[in-house]
Amino acid sequence: MMDNSDNEQDEFAELTPHQMDLLVQLQDLTGIDDLNICRALLVSKNWDIESVAREQLGLGGSGVEPEVSDSDGDSSDQSDSPTHHVARRENSPLSWLMYIITFPSRVITGGFNLVWSFVSSLLGIPPDRPTRQASDGRTEVAEFIREYEQKFGNVHPPFNRGGYYQVLDEAKRDLRFLLVYLHSEDHQDTDNFCRNVLRSDAVIQQIQDSNIIFWSCSVRKPEGYRVSQALRENTYPFLAMIVLRQHRMVVVARQEGVIQPDALVNWIQKSVNEYEAFIVAARAERDERNLDREIRSQQEAEYAETLRRDQEREMREREREEIERREEEERERLRREELERKDEIVKMKIEMANEIPEEPSVDNADAVRIVIKLPDGQRLERRFLMTHSLKHIYYFVFCHPDSPDQFEIGTNYPRRTLPCKPSPEHPTPPSLKEAGFGKSEMLFVSDLDS
Repeated sequence: MMDNSDNEQDEFAELTPHQMDLLVQLQDLTGIDDLNICRALLVSKNWDIESVAREQLGLGGSGVEPEVSDSDGDSSDQSDSPTHHVARRENSPLSWLMYIITFPSRVITGGFNLVWSFVSSLLGIPPDRPTRQASDGRTEVAEFIREYEQKFGNVHPPFNRGGYYQVLDEAKRDLRFLLVYLHSEDHQDTDNFCRNVLRSDAVIQQIQDSNIIFWSCSVRKPEGYRVSQALRENTYPFLAMIVLRQHRMVVVARQEGVIQPDALVNWIQKSVNEYEAFIVAARAERDERNLDREIRSQQEAEYAETLRRDQEREMREREREEIERREEEERERLRREELERKDEIVKMKIEMANEIPEEPSVDNADAVRIVIKLPDGQRLERRFLMTHSLKHIYYFVFCHPDSPDQFEIGTNYPRRTLPCKPSPEHPTPPSLKEAGFGKSEMLFVSDLDS
């Protein structure tokens, strides 16, 4: 799929800016979402967007001047063919008469145009026929509106000032009818139509009440000429009602020739009433899509919130497990240290027990009777010589099974702590005689860990 996407990008990168503009305009006009289809259609017509648009909008191909159904046509016929989006009306005697009358003028005009094109090509004169430009049509529309108001005044339906493809997109986006009026300065009925019909309050009010976008341009302008080539009108004044149908902007009604204000109002009303169902269906479909989009967005938001909570819960669980792991490691470390300390104490007791001198006999004149009271109330009694060191008393207490690991030895009367334990400050504790011991002494052990 990645290779196909890269190939498509490479293919579109080969197009010129003008060809890309034609692609976008055809997509907006026909509603075809796939740019590859739009490109294939344009390539098949040698990039003639007018021919492609006429074919896709059901307005006929080259060499055929199509007729689209007006408000009097049967709307049920328009959905029979998936290719044509508007029904054709029967060729009436009036249409044949107009065709026969205008046939000589079209032949003469066509022959003159061929001759002039041949001569101008020999002389190097660029053709004056309106051609598709990069312009979006706004300039031509603005010029037409200015010229129209200078001649006929400011009383008219509100003109949309965008280009044709822009106004098509606007009508499609806003789900509104688009009423197109092609203005021909050369037609004998144009002045009467502009002064008496488009200035009519009833016509203006009907267009505004129906929320219709009204767009107009002169067929002399490049923009108007392009629209004329797409719509293929037979005579003037010409009006076309366009509306969104099955995702495409489709001409659903046409009005050609002289018409009175009341008849035009009735035509607008009938067209709107007859084809308003298209807008209702498109609005319902759009609302359904929006609702689906909102539901998906809500579901995605709920999923994201659930995912966030799960991630937070997992993070808290990992943090808790990490704390428990660290605590367990700390407990294990302390346990090992405690075991090591106890092992060390056992070793020390073994070493110190070997240094405790033998207990002198009762008859020994230098014997000192020592009574030692442990923190738990036990009383230990042993005899030492006056020449023995205080450390021997410490060793004797330390090696007792009920002795604290960390302790001090002292007297109550007078209260003092004896330097029994060897330390860097007292590496050689004094003897019992040097400590002032008598024949009998009472000593107390204080637990330093309690």
